[in-house]
Amino acid sequence: KFNWKSLAPHVIATVIFLIITLIYCKPALQGKVLQQQDIIHWKGMAAQSMKFKETHGHLPLWTNSMFGGMPAYQIAMEAYNPVAIGYLHSVFTLFLPKPFCFFFLMCISFYFLSQVMKVDYRIGILGAIAYAYASYSEIIVVVGHETKAFAMGYMPALLAAFFLVFQKKYWIGAALSILFTSLLVGMNHPQVTYYFLIVVACMILAHLIIWIRNREYKHAILSLSILGFAAIVGVGTNLVVLATTYDYSKATMRNGTLVLDSSAKNQNTSSTGLTIDYAFRWSYGQSETFTLLVPNIYGGISSGEELGGSSHLAKLAVEKGVSDDQAAQFASQFPAYWGPQELGTSGPVYVGAIICLLFLFGMIYLKITDRWWILAACVLAVLMSWGKNFEGFNAFLFNHLPLYNKFRAPTMILIIPQLLFPFVSILALQQFIFKETDKAYAWNKLKVTGYIMGGIFVIAAMLYVSLDYKGPGDDGILNYFNRLTQGNKEDANTFYNALKEDRQALFGKDLIRSLFFAGTAFLFLWLMLKNRIKPVYAMLAIVLLSSIDVLAEGRRYLNDNSFQVQEDIDDRFAINPSAADLQIMKDTGYYRVFNLTQDYFNDALTSFHHNSVGGYSPAKLSIVEDLLNYQLRKQPMNIQVLNMLNAKYFITQGQQNEAVAQINPNALGACWFVKNIEFEKDAASAMKALNTLNPKDTAIVEEAYKNAVPFLPEADSTASI
Repeated sequence: KFNWKSLAPHVIATVIFLIITLIYCKPALQGKVLQQQDIIHWKGMAAQSMKFKETHGHLPLWTNSMFGGMPAYQIAMEAYNPVAIGYLHSVFTLFLPKPFCFFFLMCISFYFLSQVMKVDYRIGILGAIAYAYASYSEIIVVVGHETKAFAMGYMPALLAAFFLVFQKKYWIGAALSILFTSLLVGMNHPQVTYYFLIVVACMILAHLIIWIRNREYKHAILSLSILGFAAIVGVGTNLVVLATTYDYSKATMRNGTLVLDSSAKNQNTSSTGLTIDYAFRWSYGQSETFTLLVPNIYGGISSGEELGGSSHLAKLAVEKGVSDDQAAQFASQFPAYWGPQELGTSGPVYVGAIICLLFLFGMIYLKITDRWWILAACVLAVLMSWGKNFEGFNAFLFNHLPLYNKFRAPTMILIIPQLLFPFVSILALQQFIFKETDKAYAWNKLKVTGYIMGGIFVIAAMLYVSLDYKGPGDDGILNYFNRLTQGNKEDANTFYNALKEDRQALFGKDLIRSLFFAGTAFLFLWLMLKNRIKPVYAMLAIVLLSSIDVLAEGRRYLNDNSFQVQEDIDDRFAINPSAADLQIMKDTGYYRVFNLTQDYFNDALTSFHHNSVGGYSPAKLSIVEDLLNYQLRKQPMNIQVLNMLNAKYFITQGQQNEAVAQINPNALGACWFVKNIEFEKDAASAMKALNTLNPKDTAIVEEAYKNAVPFLPEADSTASI
């Protein structure tokens, strides 16, 4: 006999999640779309493949539209499987379109975790909203990291399935472990999966110690066997993609690139993964970790979106005679972010002031053994997020931790605290509100939490008054102010100081904001403990305050301005062909285009219309990366290599900033005859030989492939292609 009334809380939670995501992304209901730069570039990467499919009915395995040609199955590939488990993905997202589905999936997945842990549904709602709407979620959705968002969506559900196994609910735990492992792996974001495995490793190690101490050998063997089997099946259901990715990775920069040594002794070395400098881009600063509690400590966003007409910089411009509108536009040109991530950031990782308070309280108050592995996982994640800013530790991991050197952007690992902070928070609230009988013990732990949290805020306040608010790229800004003021250093410094004041003001506002939320939540816990307010009212107040905290902060990064009409996006990102594109497209021959108006080796927009010499791919072929590093990124670039790559057209900037097409008469075509073959001993020697090569007359072959050349040809003036 099933009690249908027991479903009511879960229906309420589901409806709340649905309403919040519909309101949060309301412009999408009006036909607008997110300006997701990564998705736009992906569409450029895949444009030729999609056109091919329209004609032939299937996607090709090769594309000519980027880097002179590359495998296409890492860009767009279909795994023909009539009984794919991925169909359930649409069920778990309620068949919602993007971007609604990202947030709903994260909410419902975390809510499931809360119910496995037997948490009151209202507290479960708090944790779900905190996890789904932590600032990093909005940031990755806006930029278009969709597979990452989906993978994060399944992390809580898979963690819940593992807990079911550990709770000796073997059958349901095994079934759900298999299901959610398959879905998580199927989202095809190996880096998120890798970080989740770090969480699982900490979890298993801690429980294994407990099982051995309690002599629960049978339970240990059975649990580990189930998890191992789930991993095998999860990988097996995605083997078409995984095996292809593994095979392809051997030829990409993720498996290493050529390293040319300037000395004569060692001219041929190669890395076995990404270079550490490349991998450790977007390393979080050590004091930047405070953004988990105070978001804008380092200015928030790299662009000037945080600065407007009310900023010190804009007011100073008005004093100098600039109109209000122009002053606001002027201020918005300058980066509010001044932290250690030299390449900038789309926003900080903020998990919520109340969630930080509750996590700290849980670590002090809860008696469960799970808190230790959770603490270990969170501390490890923070240390790893520092990347080059904690180089000794992270360089060791980079060189010794299996597969770790295949990934970049250490800041991404902060998805671990994003998951575990709310998890501990809901466990602490559940125990404190519904189960605690020893109020003296609870008050003592709450008091200690208050002292420690107060100390953290004191440290943050000390940072507020002691930081210099100077960013790594500020020399260029100061030089700009010098030019703007025609060399008047005093005026230039006045503008620069106004910018630093704005950065400090952003920190100060958020410091007060976080103190308010954390302090108010602490107050409600204290009032409940002292019987000044009913527990249910305290709980609802904290649920509401925590949700307002993360939802309001997330609106800085995902708001109505994030959505645009599709036609406007097409015009802005040159998806519609320019006059130069149309001129080139009249040539129906086979050739490549080198677009100098774009960051040509991080640009897939040109690929919408042409076979591009450049492109964008996080997994370029190693040989392409080598060619870029040693021939085309250097100044001056090797024009002979561009001729060799059949770059028949250059797109340059005209006098009116318009795109102009220029023909390259020296492009060598799709193939040609040479007069000579030069044999070089290895890849490094071949790469160096390109420095002086005339590819029209000479070809280079490495000694390892000499046997593949059956005879040395002689030039024949009568030969034709």
